[in-house]
Amino acid sequence: MSERARFLAVDSDGMTIKHAMEPEKVVLLILDGYRRKVKAIEAVHHGFTIIETVKGKTVRIRFEENELF
Repeated sequence: MSERARFLAVDSDGMTIKHAMEPEKVVLLILDGYRRKVKAIEAVHHGFTIIETVKGKTVRIRFEENELF
């Protein structure tokens, strides 16, 4: 199974991140303050990108893709 999400570096001094916009893409940034981690995920072209949480913590990312007729 391939990983669609990738971790981004977090500046520990100011708790900031840097991420450039990618042409022709919609990228979601998940900022997890509990684990102090950041993930970047490309949204699907047609469908849903669902971020599931439990007690406020990110636990799963689901992708539901469709194809236009």
